[in-house]
Amino acid sequence: MDSEDFGDVGFTNVGLKARSPEGHAARAMHIKGDEYIWVEIQEKTFKNWVNEQIRPLGMSITNLASDFSDGLKLIALIEVLQKRKLKKIRKPLNQHQCLENVQTALQAMASDNIKLVNIDAVATSEEGQLE
Repeated sequence: MDSEDFGDVGFTNVGLKARSPEGHAARAMHIKGDEYIWVEIQEKTFKNWVNEQIRPLGMSITNLASDFSDGLKLIALIEVLQKRKLKKIRKPLNQHQCLENVQTALQAMASDNIKLVNIDAVATSEEGQLE
């Protein structure tokens, strides 16, 4: 097996190693050490998963940062996953109201013992700041 071979043994001479069963997607794309591409794959996979969850509500997302910034689609996702309704501002008119919606969603996640690391309402509600 040379350094370019992506056989059954796994990646060789590659900056990214598949750490989970889902990592097989990277093998087919011959990803070689480019963290940016790996992040794009993860983002696309997450967006697809979110869209599957909120599609029955007639919603979809195309951009994580802008589509979650007012908190409404994030709340919709949490409502689907938790099978309960959350209090929200249905038509937020300013950043404060968007922030309140995002905070509601994050608090609902925390109530399910989901640990949020380096995620806060301000970063999530400011378009372009969600990473």
